[in-house]
Amino acid sequence: MSTNFDQIINRKGTNCAKWDGQGGDYLPMWVADMDFLTAQPILDAVQKRFSHGAFGYGGRIKEAIASIVNHYKQTYDVDVDPDWVVYIPSVMPGANLACRVGGGGLIYSTPMYSHIRRLSQEAHTHVTEVPMKENNLFYEMDFDALEETVTDDIGVLVLCNPHNPVGRVYTRGELEQAASFAETHQLLVVCDEIHCELVLEGKHIPYFSLNKEAEQNSITLSSAGKIANIPSLPAGFAIIPNPELRRKFKDQALGLFSTPNVLAIEALDAAYNGSCNEWKEELRSYLRGNRDYLEERIKKIEGLSIVHNQGTYLAWIDCRKTGLKDPFAFFKENAKVRFNDGRDYGSVGEGFVRINFGCPRSQLVRALDCVERALEKRS
Repeated sequence: MSTNFDQIINRKGTNCAKWDGQGGDYLPMWVADMDFLTAQPILDAVQKRFSHGAFGYGGRIKEAIASIVNHYKQTYDVDVDPDWVVYIPSVMPGANLACRVGGGGLIYSTPMYSHIRRLSQEAHTHVTEVPMKENNLFYEMDFDALEETVTDDIGVLVLCNPHNPVGRVYTRGELEQAASFAETHQLLVVCDEIHCELVLEGKHIPYFSLNKEAEQNSITLSSAGKIANIPSLPAGFAIIPNPELRRKFKDQALGLFSTPNVLAIEALDAAYNGSCNEWKEELRSYLRGNRDYLEERIKKIEGLSIVHNQGTYLAWIDCRKTGLKDPFAFFKENAKVRFNDGRDYGSVGEGFVRINFGCPRSQLVRALDCVERALEKRS
């Protein structure tokens, strides 16, 4: 299999949020989906099922779960009991339910993925946001600050690994420190691992695989939405080894989720049954090339700096030295490039933008050319 990731895909006019839902004619470098076709085995699986023409109730969820279980063994050398895997339509509804299971308030480190920052509202609870430690644009969880801030009415620690937006892939030591913090304060850990197959350096460690304590006091959430670029074919899963937590999670979900979408389940199965492995490797290689180009290019643009990306196809750009009060608005208006506004990820995101480099290289070059020209004209 050899995929042409340089191919330009015209996504305009396809009811695409990234291209059609941005309120103007901007080069979209924001929403976290990629401007690539998905893997051919997924297209074939969906087309085969679609061509049958009958779409009654049902879905090959057991087969998909078997593929997920095998994938975790082959990829991470982690044993997953099929009973631990619970279908969810996508990661964030699952995170909502998981936070309700945990009870109490939420605590997490910022900057943090903007939808996770909405979880307190969705789960009808309160939240404590604790800034990460940043040293020369290297981010890590600040456990001293977390210890000083946590209160008895907090019940859930939310993790995002690989981290959106700063692109960290947490080490075993960092995850073990998080697990120790959670154990000390009797917190349920809700871990969003949707970007786990987009590790560009280092190794992803599923949170529940750390140790027995982490296994029994966590809900891990993932899907093929990011790695396979199929967020509009929603089908995800929660891994919940603790049977009592699993029972509570299913109770919270009772009546909320309809029969799994049959096309989405076909896509989910194909994403994890091994048929896309070569495509995934080619994708990661291409993304590494984009990341390397992006980081070198940003270094040459006066006033901009960038956080080194270890995982995801998202990067965190520091615009503070430009003196721009609102870099998101500036680049949108003057470069005609739409990023994500750093402030959406917490107050520590002031002066930052997030870029999505999951696109053909020529699109990335074009966006950075526009950014550089806009800054040059300003000076």
